[in-house]
This record gives sequence, structure tokens and C-alpha cells, in this order.
Amino acid sequence: MSMRRRGRRIGFTTMAAAVTALALAATGAPVTASAASAAPAHPALPCIQPTATTNTELTTLFNDYGDTAGRWTGADSSYSVPLPDGRTAWIYSDTFLGEVNPDHSRPADSPFVHNSIIVEDDGALTTYTGGTTDAPASLVTVPGGDEAQNWYWFGDATVEGGSLRVLLLEFEKTGTGVFDFAFAGSAIASFDLATMTLTGTTELPESGIHWGSAILEDGGYTYVYGVEDQQSQKWAHLARVPSGQLTDPSAWRYLAGSSWVADPTASTRVLEGVSNEFSVQKVHGAYLLVTGDATEALSAKIVGYAALSPKGPFGHKTLLYTTPETGGNVFTYNAKAHPQFTHGRTITITYNVNSFDTADVYADVANYRPRYIDVTATLGPCAP
Repeated sequence: MSMRRRGRRIGFTTMAAAVTALALAATGAPVTASAASAAPAHPALPCIQPTATTNTELTTLFNDYGDTAGRWTGADSSYSVPLPDGRTAWIYSDTFLGEVNPDHSRPADSPFVHNSIIVEDDGALTTYTGGTTDAPASLVTVPGGDEAQNWYWFGDATVEGGSLRVLLLEFEKTGTGVFDFAFAGSAIASFDLATMTLTGTTELPESGIHWGSAILEDGGYTYVYGVEDQQSQKWAHLARVPSGQLTDPSAWRYLAGSSWVADPTASTRVLEGVSNEFSVQKVHGAYLLVTGDATEALSAKIVGYAALSPKGPFGHKTLLYTTPETGGNVFTYNAKAHPQFTHGRTITITYNVNSFDTADVYADVANYRPRYIDVTATLGPCAP
């Protein structure tokens, strides 16, 4: 089955019942058969009981491409956006390019860029970067910057008219270590849908929030989630803009308590414990947030929260999956769901794999490649 056709198979009925029940449980509302579609009328609130399997279609597609195409060999972020013509744009931050050795290691001279896009078209993948094939560069660079010192990582993205809008997060080097860098601001990149050519960038007002952790299109608005990153603690924040006006900073409004305000510095916390990248999707009137569990240091847990509104409150935290790769120097991060691949009771989730020892990243390409899993939710009684 082609990726294009699979992306259009959206059947929410049973999944909707599970997520709606989860959302109602988060607010303490009683769950009835009518409120949660197929949820049982029972004095005890039902809970999500997830099971996870490897998404073999996506895993095979990207592993085969990474091993044999001589172009993309791995990346992180891994957002995805359905394009109007049925293609899918996969949005990446740090990206390795080039060949893969026969022993599945990554050559020491592999090209490396800070952002890229892969477009999937009926099972065929095409990588877009800046520069040339022989001398690739990041698709978007900081104007006047030096990529060794400051760069853009990609956030979530959406389509407006004939443009793909990608949130940009600028970072700058603060020391000599691999993880010595700091956030410097947010912007938006616009790309031509047909060619993925950069057509412009828009700066966003400074607020200290990493805008672009997740995007939700709902009810005539584009909701943009961001993260307040205090290292060991992270909180989600929320802004919104009327649909089609994402690149007009004056149209942005920021959630401050229960009000939407024009001052970005007034933005208030929505949920503690999210990772820097996550997802929010609407399922049958409820809102499911999927994230790595940032309430624990270097957590292997992927969790879900639910709400009845894009602004929350999000609650009823549910463990969806525990990543098996986590251990030693290897860690996993920035899990998110991909709504266009939701089918039946199953959502598709990606997460990133990396290592604190860069030698691991070169020793085996699998130590720096996304993972693709399917999590199937069923309803059952909550544990006492």
C-alpha cells in the first residue's frame, strides 16, 4: 500500500471513543455510552490500555531509503505534514547525509546539516536541503550567521494556501561541548509547495518561548504550542492565530490564564512535563496530546494527555509506550503522533534516538534514526 493512500485512511470511531473517555476522565465528568460513543456506562471511569507495535511500512520505507539512496541517513524532529496533493512533507532538524557503510556504520566525513525536508510521493522519497548535492547546507540558515555558531532547528509545520509554513527555532553555540547551545528566538519559514524552495522568513516577537512544538488546525484557528524550557522542567504554552494568518505576527494572540492577549510575554503555562516537541490532535471532539515524559530525567516513557479544549486543562496522564533503546549513552526524545496516519483505534507515533557519545552515532546509523510505532488504544477499567 502506498504511503499516499494510507495517509487518507482515517477512521476515528473506536479511537474517538477511547480519547473522548480519556478526556472526560481528565475533567472528572461521568462517562456514559452517549458521551464516549462506545464507552461503557460504568461507575468506574474507563482507562486507556494501549498496546504498541512497530509500524513496518514507515520503518521499511525510511530504513531502505537511508541505507541505499546515498542521500539521507538519519535525522531528528520528524514532524510530518500532509500536502494538498496527497504527498507528505517530513520535517527534520539535525540531519546526516551521504552513504552508509556495508557494516551499517556512518562514515566519519558524512555531511551534516541542521534542517532538511523529505517529501514522500506515493512511496518515493526526495530529500531537500540547501547548497548542492556535493556540498549540502541547511535548507534554512540564520541570515548573516555562521552555522557553526548559530542555526535553525525546525518545529512543526502547516499548509496555508500555496505555502508550507515551518516554525523555526534559532539556537546559538555557548561553548565547545556538543550540548553547549542556547535558544535565541523563533521565526517562520515559508516554502513553495511544488519545489520546497524557501520563499521567505518571518521573525516572531521575543518571548523566551520555543514556539512550534506542535501545531493544531481547529475551528478557524491555527493553534501553535510552544515550550518554556528550564532544563529539568518544561511547560507547554499556547498561542493562536486566525487560519491563514500565521505569518502576520500582529494577528497572534497568546493564552494568558483564560484570556487571549497580544503580549507574547504574558503567555502562561498550560501543562508541565512536555518535551520540546510533541503533538496535539483532535479526535471526535477531544484533544489528545502525545509527548515524551519530561517529568522524569531522560525518560523512556511516551505518554498521552487529554482535554476537551485545545487550551486544556490536559489530564489523565496515560503511559503509551516505553522505548527499548534507552540505556547507557543512548537516549530517546521528542515523541509525537501523526494524525494523518490515524486509522481505527491506532495512532502512529515517532520518536528520536541519539547518544551522548557521538561515536555511537557513527558506529551504527540506527543510533541516530527515527523510530515509527503504532499504538492501539482500547478501553478497560482503571486500576484501583
